[in-house]
Amino acid sequence: MNDALTSPDESGRSDNGGQPAMQAKPIQDLSEFEAKAKQVTSLKTGTTSTLAVLRWPFSKISRIVEWLFGVVSMIGLLTICAAIPILQFMALGYLLEISTRIVHRKKVREGFVGIRRAARIGGFALGTTLVWLPAYNVSGIYHDAHILLADADELRPFDINLSIVIMLTSVYTMWAWIRGGKIRHFLWPAPIRFFKSVFKRDLYLQTIEDFWIFAASLHLKELFVLGFCGFLGAAAWLFLPVLLCIGGTQLPEGLRGLATLFGLPLLALVLVYLPIMQTRYAVERRFKVFLEIKETRAVFKLAPIALWISMLSVWAFALPVYLAKIQLTPREVFLLPTLVFVIFAWPSRILMGWAYGRAYKQKTNRNIISIWLARLAIIPVVSIYAGVVFLSRYTSWYGDWSLFEQHALLIPIPLLGG
Repeated sequence: MNDALTSPDESGRSDNGGQPAMQAKPIQDLSEFEAKAKQVTSLKTGTTSTLAVLRWPFSKISRIVEWLFGVVSMIGLLTICAAIPILQFMALGYLLEISTRIVHRKKVREGFVGIRRAARIGGFALGTTLVWLPAYNVSGIYHDAHILLADADELRPFDINLSIVIMLTSVYTMWAWIRGGKIRHFLWPAPIRFFKSVFKRDLYLQTIEDFWIFAASLHLKELFVLGFCGFLGAAAWLFLPVLLCIGGTQLPEGLRGLATLFGLPLLALVLVYLPIMQTRYAVERRFKVFLEIKETRAVFKLAPIALWISMLSVWAFALPVYLAKIQLTPREVFLLPTLVFVIFAWPSRILMGWAYGRAYKQKTNRNIISIWLARLAIIPVVSIYAGVVFLSRYTSWYGDWSLFEQHALLIPIPLLGG
């Protein structure tokens, strides 16, 4: 009985739809669904690729705009840092880091360090400024009303309006900061997200953590140490020749000519070695580099023409800042001298990193002709620059002591307005 139920009949067919048991079709055929799924997937992939192609030029343009904005922001940040006594070492450290990156990574574009992060900080500052412009205007109206109106009852509406605008602007600004502080966060407040997450504790904890991660990525401590040590090494070499040059006017009359006779050539000689020494320190991070004269001469022999070009840029680009020291800088434009300093120091450090990088990867000395041509060509360059430095004490607001302001290798002090 059971055999009759489970065995196929004489024609080789079973009870399953009259088809052979091993060849029976499934009740639900999924092949059509699989074909449709593949078709939908291909349509989605094609749509995604089409959108990616259409989005590509806008993405490229936005990245270029962001990079250019980052360059402007970096110039602004370095300008501010170069005008503040302690932060000046960070500005110098950044300029030395430029040369280091180019040498190690062998690409000139590595001279633009931290541009994306600078764009982030610049967007933060720009967005905050734009958001507070209405409050600033309302504050001006309030102060005008305070001058024109003597009655307290008449002033009360202006006071209330100003308080409301400041309160709303503060909340709007804090919300933009919490979301990341980018330009788009200041332009659109995302109200739905605000009401959903404003009372969640995790949001604020994540914001604090992201802030410290971003702050750590700036490597401010490393830049400060690099700039401070680079400053000390160069200042130690410049101290004696600059002091002798100052003695040309401060010493008794019989010693003035002698001090100038020794001080000016010694200053020119020191200027030949210092740019290479300072760059070597930035690359190797060894303070002993400032004592290695023989090794510095050996580096020059590896890429004499390139190093001559870079040192020419260092001294030539340092000259415009001396024009800013003729008069005491007014407080209204006290950042102008440091702005000039940053604009000209940045490309000179890039060229210095490029030249030292060529020497860094070179194993053998260049031919003797190029070495001596570069040596002879560097003499008039440093002589002219040393002469300008020597004569700048007669045009600088700070007189003889302005000779210590060797902004080409040190920090641009004291350039704050009086």
